[in-house]
Amino acid sequence: MSATEPPSLYHAASSYYSMIARLALIEAGQPFTPVKVDIHRRMAQFEPEYARLNPTMTVPTLMMEGGKLSDSRLILFHAFGRDEAQADDATRRLVALQYDFPIDELTFSWLLRWNPLARRFVPGKLAAAERRLRALTDSHPDLADLYRRRADVFAGRARTFDPHAIAALYEERRAAALSRLDMMETELGDGRAVLVPPDYGPADVVWTVFLARMRFIRLHAELARRPAIARYYAAMAARPSFTAADIWPSLNPLKLIRQMF
Repeated sequence: MSATEPPSLYHAASSYYSMIARLALIEAGQPFTPVKVDIHRRMAQFEPEYARLNPTMTVPTLMMEGGKLSDSRLILFHAFGRDEAQADDATRRLVALQYDFPIDELTFSWLLRWNPLARRFVPGKLAAAERRLRALTDSHPDLADLYRRRADVFAGRARTFDPHAIAALYEERRAAALSRLDMMETELGDGRAVLVPPDYGPADVVWTVFLARMRFIRLHAELARRPAIARYYAAMAARPSFTAADIWPSLNPLKLIRQMF
């Protein structure tokens, strides 16, 4: 990569944390070259080439001249030109509030509870991912420790998303999400246009994506009954960056299929 080339963002369209990275870079006016990673059908994030870029085998990863960032939280603050430690207290608090929440557990527990096909499909995909990683452990000894740790993660996910216990997990995570919405309703009750005035910043990125995910899992009514949040989300969704960053406020099967092929 030459100094004149923009960074490359390895991402998946449907990935929650990829959306954060895309939205941050676009809002901050940082050019990047998108590189699609098929995390579903091909499980391309497990390929040795990608594992060497990002040892956690997750998306997104931002490859830059002289370095890389393999975590959306790092990319978020990098996009706005500062480290998290340099941010103001309000921004750090609001970003941490979002990142401390297990969004994947809410998303997948909702999906498994809502869709009987998912209850059959998702456990099989988790088991297949673990098998793939165990096989890669044997065939790539230089990456064996990375693959073994990642396989253990998927074994843990299979236990977390046990279809027989999914209803209780969903109710617990839903209640925690609604508690965060109540906090944000209070935060936005003074009518502010952005979370940390005077400018749009990292907190707005993460909470825009979070609120879009609440709509994705069909909690529209919970946003609507909180007028400050409804006003704020409508304004964020109307920004050109929302479309440009391909934020998913609903499950679109055609978009999901397109990213897999």
